[in-house]
Amino acid sequence: MQGSIEQLLPTPHTQFQMTQSLNQPGKDDVVLGGSGVIPTGAVILGGLDGVRRRLTSPLPEQRAAALPDALQYAQRGLNLVIRALGDRSPTVQQAAYELLQACTEPKVVRAVEQFYASAYYDHLQRLLAGKQWQMADQETRVVMLERYGLGVDEPLQANQLRGFPCKDLRTIDQLWMKYSQGRFGFSVQKAIWQKYDRLYWNKSDVWCAFADRVGWRTHNLLVDNHWKRHGEITFSLSAPVGHLPFLGDKFGIFTVEAIVNRLGDCQR
Repeated sequence: MQGSIEQLLPTPHTQFQMTQSLNQPGKDDVVLGGSGVIPTGAVILGGLDGVRRRLTSPLPEQRAAALPDALQYAQRGLNLVIRALGDRSPTVQQAAYELLQACTEPKVVRAVEQFYASAYYDHLQRLLAGKQWQMADQETRVVMLERYGLGVDEPLQANQLRGFPCKDLRTIDQLWMKYSQGRFGFSVQKAIWQKYDRLYWNKSDVWCAFADRVGWRTHNLLVDNHWKRHGEITFSLSAPVGHLPFLGDKFGIFTVEAIVNRLGDCQR
């Protein structure tokens, strides 16, 4: 015969023992404030403070594993993940980057863009910060060619630029804009190009007007309608607005149009 409901329920003493058992950490759990090394995959008691402690672990794998849990704690947790972009371990940096890159919150977008620029365009960034415009122009050409596995002496076709990665194009543009104080960059060239593209029906007129505006053509008594070569470009802030990046003789005006169009697609 089955017992009554009262008989099936635990006694007060048994209830106390069960409660005590449930409240005790398991062998792989870590109590907040403990001094031992945290086992990988362990559960930490203590909410956000527990996540913070995992983020101080000496093991990169544990710090990386704590990041998804941090996102459960709204802005405070989000700030921890943003901070992890500067972690000493590339493993943790990459984990934070992957968690944040789909977020559209302005502060997150800025943090992700800064991380991407530092991680993948550090050399270009240092050249631009040092106002080494000619070397920065050459480096820009190199990194764009590398995206297609091309050598520095190979031409980059306009049709290839139609699929150039938006993240990379925006990063390069933002670095040029930042360190030239808005004088140079693809966005500057795009604005100038679009002005003349609306003004002229004939495409050759657009090319010529653009080149005149950014200082890529020469008109004088000796030479008229001379398109400048790389050695004639002015690598200085005194150059006309939009003068850089020039990217070398093998890029040319056709490439500029393709870059402008691609940047427009990427900014939509």
